Amino acid sequence: MIPGKIASFLEQRANVATCATRDKDLVPHAHRVSGWRVGPERETLDCFVPKEFTGHLVESLEDNGRIAVTIEEFPSHETYQFKGSYLAHRPASADDLAVHDQCRERFVRTVRTVLNLPDDVLRAYVLKPHLVVSFKVEEVYLQTPGPEAGSRIVPREEGR
Repeated sequence: MIPGKIASFLEQRANVATCATRDKDLVPHAHRVSGWRVGPERETLDCFVPKEFTGHLVESLEDNGRIAVTIEEFPSHETYQFKGSYLAHRPASADDLAVHDQCRERFVRTVRTVLNLPDDVLRAYVLKPHLVVSFKVEEVYLQTPGPEAGSRIVPREEGR
């Protein structure tokens, strides 16, 4: 389960994401993510993937079902990685586009404070989603730079 504090981070502050898969030959593939949504029970995550980054995505997920998604808040670099099992994929809907717009506007609002670029340029960086990939979150890792980076939050590591 995604802890409440991290779910709030995803819904209110996070603004950059990527996901990784591996194909049947164990070759890794990276995919930009342009939005995300935490499932109602905080056990699943939906990731919105632009068409330009869907190569090898569905084939890899259908082959081995593993996915890792890294989501951060730039410029603070507070970062978490979510690993889990593929559940389904589908075309992005109007409801998904509304969530994508919220993620994109968080990106624009935050990044404009660091990069003095016009809002329309920053909006263009966050591409419209084509597919929504849903997965069951089985592990959550802290990836924020610092001494605890790489530590597993869910399930809790022994001795922590």
